[in-house]
Amino acid sequence: MKTIIPCFLLIFIAYILQSSVFNIIAYDGISVDLILLLVIFFSIIYDKYAILYGFCAGLFQDLASGTFLGIHTLSLVIICILIHKISQLIYKENIFLPIVASVFSTFLNYFIIALFIFLLGYSYNIWLVINNMIIALIYNLVFAYPVYFIVVKIDAKLQYWIKRSEQF
Repeated sequence: MKTIIPCFLLIFIAYILQSSVFNIIAYDGISVDLILLLVIFFSIIYDKYAILYGFCAGLFQDLASGTFLGIHTLSLVIICILIHKISQLIYKENIFLPIVASVFSTFLNYFIIALFIFLLGYSYNIWLVINNMIIALIYNLVFAYPVYFIVVKIDAKLQYWIKRSEQF
């Protein structure tokens, strides 16, 4: 319970960085999806609140982007549920976990969003979606380890402060 506010603060900071600083290194309008990376790593580390983080981050992303309300929310909730279920079956300190989780989640995120846009009756170029997904995969692969280690370090600090506050 004591990790909820710092995690939401980290998601808010990630959105600010994603929409301002990382737009400088964007290629063709595509940049790293920090919110997706944070949410999947929260799903790996925090068992109880994984779906809550995905729901709130997706809702925040939907409200801030002004696109279809609920697409990012549903996409991130589905991804959080799947990553949470998979992370219960594997060793969480695996060195390849951030890479595999970021590739799987980026692919699934683009697939779910494209599927819902198609089901809503909008037409789009599938090759453009695949091209954008490949660019996003590259960005998320580059930033997967740094974001994962930042989340792990923040989690270690939070656990230290929680244990310290329980002693008093």
